[in-house]
Amino acid sequence: MASLKTGLPNSWASGSIWGMTGRVQVVTFIGAGGKTTCLRSITQEIDAAGQRVVATTTTKVFPEESMKGWKNPNPPPYEQEGACFWYVDVMEGNGKWIGPPLKAVDDAIFEDFSLVKKKGIQPGVHGEITRGALGSSKRFWVIEGDGARGLKIKCRWEPHEPQIPRQSDCVVLVLDGGLWGKVLQTEQVHRPAGCLDLLGHVWNAEKAWRYFLRSPVFAPQYGQMSWVILLNAKAFRDSGKPLLELNHRWTEIQREIIELKYRPNHLRLAAGDAKEGKLQWFDLW
Repeated sequence: MASLKTGLPNSWASGSIWGMTGRVQVVTFIGAGGKTTCLRSITQEIDAAGQRVVATTTTKVFPEESMKGWKNPNPPPYEQEGACFWYVDVMEGNGKWIGPPLKAVDDAIFEDFSLVKKKGIQPGVHGEITRGALGSSKRFWVIEGDGARGLKIKCRWEPHEPQIPRQSDCVVLVLDGGLWGKVLQTEQVHRPAGCLDLLGHVWNAEKAWRYFLRSPVFAPQYGQMSWVILLNAKAFRDSGKPLLELNHRWTEIQREIIELKYRPNHLRLAAGDAKEGKLQWFDLW
């Protein structure tokens, strides 16, 4: 899988949401506070770059009107041009689109790589396709792999969650950056019982790291993946400040982190407005 690490540790970069992910081929968004916005923004960006892209969900979402829908148990044809959203059914009552099963998404992505190999183009390390080798024939995938009922932060995951394809190059944990510096309220949280120690307290670097350490970012089954933690907020003018505070807190607890048995392969911290494509980030490792 593609590495997100670029330059020296803690080196700053800025740009769009696709740039934040390292422009890898398979990106999955989980968490709360802007996943669908992130999915829509990165899909539009990839499409605008002249690349083909399939967006989908391994849970369910409200109908996506910004791209062509593909309602079918099978994925869109490899030759499909532009951007499309793959779903398999519509829920009665609320009209939400039901995404394909997790295995079906993984199988479809794997089949894409198989087709590449059949064309005689060799993948790079860990399955990474050399950029430019495929040109417009390369197909990208963007997945929403979690549900949070439109709230600002998700505090507990059931055993079957999140629904992250194993073929993911990069997984992005999203939370609402507008929470920063404010008291976390129960009504802002999906499954608040999972973070009772955080409710009623100011959301800051110390509380955020408590949350990160027990989130899927540090779950052993996803340790081989590259991760981004994204504080997403509209008009997040001083997005660098929380990142600096998170980095400072990191220096205080890094011994504890290093001694953890499981941690992600790479970890990037990012903040800004995903919709507008104005983000800042740096790598912790």
